Amino acid sequence: MPKVAEDLTKEQRLAGWKRLTDKQQSFLDNFMHKDMTQTSSARAAGYANPGVDAVRLLRNPVVQERYQEMREEARTRFGVTIDKSVRDLLKIRNEAWESGKFGEAIRAEELRLKATGLLVNKAHVLHERTDSLTREEILAKLQEFQEIAQKRMKVATNTHKEPIVIEQTSVKPKK
Repeated sequence: MPKVAEDLTKEQRLAGWKRLTDKQQSFLDNFMHKDMTQTSSARAAGYANPGVDAVRLLRNPVVQERYQEMREEARTRFGVTIDKSVRDLLKIRNEAWESGKFGEAIRAEELRLKATGLLVNKAHVLHERTDSLTREEILAKLQEFQEIAQKRMKVATNTHKEPIVIEQTSVKPKK
């Protein structure tokens, strides 16, 4: 498959080949080489709806073919494969565990699970300056978060009928 800047030959055009757009290649570069998530790669490439566009891009046969080529290039250039990395992480985990370094063992296992796709890191980041808030404002914000979480939870048991109010259980600051 031709790279972004390469023109298609007449035979390739007649065979239905398509060339990646600069935006699609930018998405793949971000995703492959800048350690970005699919959504942030699409956002950095300039897509208007990055969450949806990232999924569509990775389902596009032309983009998928180029993605596989880029993975093969990286594998041959650096000698890196998922199998080798997972095997090495397993070895690191086992050695750390045997030497009593449990934190390192857990981290190696976490990376191994992420590499195989069994563990997906989903984080919701809220950017808010709490150092300028008063104690009452912080408690109100925590109560708000608790109410949001309560609405999202499904009742598994009927042991807790009312949510615990944060203010009642909070630790008083030392004087």
